Amino acid sequence: MTNQASILLRLFALGSFTIASILTQAQKKEEITEIKRIWDRGKHNAFTDIIFFKQNLYVVFREGDGHIPNEDNSGNGKIRVLRSADGEFWESAGIIELRGIDLRDPKISVTPKNKMMIIMGGSKYDRGELQDLSTYVSMSDPSGKKFTEPEPIILDEKIKPGLNWLWRVTWKDKTGYGVVYQSRVDGIKGKSKAFLVRTDKGYAYELIRELEIDGDPNEATVRFLSRGEMMILARRGGEDKKGMIGTSMPPYTDWTWEKLNFELGGPNFEVIPINKILIATRLRDDEGPYTGLLLGKKGETFKEVLRLPSGGDTSYAGMFSIGGYVWMSYYSSHEGKASIYYARIPYKDLN
Repeated sequence: MTNQASILLRLFALGSFTIASILTQAQKKEEITEIKRIWDRGKHNAFTDIIFFKQNLYVVFREGDGHIPNEDNSGNGKIRVLRSADGEFWESAGIIELRGIDLRDPKISVTPKNKMMIIMGGSKYDRGELQDLSTYVSMSDPSGKKFTEPEPIILDEKIKPGLNWLWRVTWKDKTGYGVVYQSRVDGIKGKSKAFLVRTDKGYAYELIRELEIDGDPNEATVRFLSRGEMMILARRGGEDKKGMIGTSMPPYTDWTWEKLNFELGGPNFEVIPINKILIATRLRDDEGPYTGLLLGKKGETFKEVLRLPSGGDTSYAGMFSIGGYVWMSYYSSHEGKASIYYARIPYKDLN
């Protein structure tokens, strides 16, 4: 069963899948790519993710004074939640914040208990310098209208204390999987480790194994191909900085890695029929950075298929695919300050 089909069946079983109305609306628009700015009220709006839950689209992102807090330690990031019933009209559905903590880079998913879960980094800065970093989790109520105050996740004691960030969680059946990256290992900037972990409730995470990725691995996304095969897309900040793709069959302890021919920034990907891999990331050309989509298969060269309207401070796309469309969120400063964008892209435009 494909990842798309499993999502469909799961959402139908939960009684929460009414995206058919949004698909109908999209088809009435002759299946064209739709891209629009949906939020620019914060001074700096960035680092997005998107999900569909109980008849609504949800987009989450960081809202702050700038890319990091100010020199006087003000301007910590908050997590803004947007909601839309049709992709046309968006409203604020909540704000998540912690005093003295810069919350950033939220990733949203739906748990087996049919709640939305937001994983986010929680940083402490002093005069613009990072001092501490933990990962926090917030859960929605069953209706999706309220979120709990963020609390630190619990990591397996085999993972040493440090600047540990669980960047994204992807659920398969009743288990959530993600990659924790530990930066400044042994106090050395540019030295990091990556650990594959799993959870059943979203609060505590068990180590599966340390991943053998060189070159300062950091942001990573987990997805699944057919037959339960796991794929990891990982950013590297050192050496040649080229991204890596890893694959493994259950129990996900034996990994094969291949290097991409491009760098990653805010890497995300979706598996679309048939086992095609659609990567969203920050790319660069002579005009500077932009957010782009690349399509390919495992073991093949990826081809850029779409350049989203973007530039300057940009990337960190959220995405999911269903019903012949890819639904996305991302941020960009090409129209001025960093703002949040929503996109709905039919598969036919990804050639």
